[in-house]
Amino acid sequence: MNSAVVETSLEDSVRRIIAESLAIDVARVVPNASLMENLGAESLDFLDIVFKLERAYNIQITRGELEHAARGDMSDDEFAPSGIISAAGLMRLRELMPEVAERIQPGLRPAQILGLFTVRTLVHLVARKQQPA
Repeated sequence: MNSAVVETSLEDSVRRIIAESLAIDVARVVPNASLMENLGAESLDFLDIVFKLERAYNIQITRGELEHAARGDMSDDEFAPSGIISAAGLMRLRELMPEVAERIQPGLRPAQILGLFTVRTLVHLVARKQQPA
């Protein structure tokens, strides 16, 4: 199967899961939609979405995984000294989340990372999880 077809079906499936979790019309769940700002997701909604994605794709998405992936081998002080993500941390986040790179700006705090998530972010996360280690 061609990768564009796989990506589209993965995207469609993730969109349906998000729409179901948020009890909204799937037509609103467009790739660039921010889960929190545009679709009204709250922290508990993320837990439900992650649970459904894990079950649907037989993957595991751990709490804080994106922040950990962005941090890599950086210590807490290197990643977010004084609670604000460093320039190196911002660069890593932009690489990990290119779909929202313009929203990753100086002054970002680790707790704000979840607010950056878009539908496409979750599609990319699931696709990465499905790749052999």
